Amino acid sequence: MTDSATAMTGTDPQEEIQSDAQLAAELASDELNPKALSTPGRKRLARKRLVFDVVVLAVYLASANPGITGIPVHEWVGLGAFVLLAAHCAARGMWRGTGGKGLGLTILNVLVLLVTALCVVSGVMVSGTVLPAFGLFADGYYFWDPLHAVAAKMLLALLLVHVAVHIPWIAGALKK
Repeated sequence: MTDSATAMTGTDPQEEIQSDAQLAAELASDELNPKALSTPGRKRLARKRLVFDVVVLAVYLASANPGITGIPVHEWVGLGAFVLLAAHCAARGMWRGTGGKGLGLTILNVLVLLVTALCVVSGVMVSGTVLPAFGLFADGYYFWDPLHAVAAKMLLALLLVHVAVHIPWIAGALKK
């Protein structure tokens, strides 16, 4: 008995999931090598990842300016951006420090994640929306607010470096 997905595509969905997982592992090891995107399966997976990355970046940019979004949106979307960033790191296998470029990327990725966590923690501590929603209040505004401002600027700088380092991969993923 065949299921409808196998009948429509001619492939077993379970095999497709396994091949996507294999391609993901291979792409993670060749992340900065645009030539690594030479097969159609790799290109398809790279484009899926690029869409996810653009969504993560858009969520961050939407939450980064409370003057545009308002404080409540800034705070809640900022928490969501942290969750997406953690998912991005987990999905990409960001923790390979084999030496050379791999070690440099791992250090950059760890810095981005740590500074994001610092930004989230300091943001929650000065929160006018998130903490009160849980009936909480934090002292130390004059410590947490400047720390949040510095962490946010550091995060923006690190994200710019992160995107710049990945431009060859982005260009490879966008090629037809």
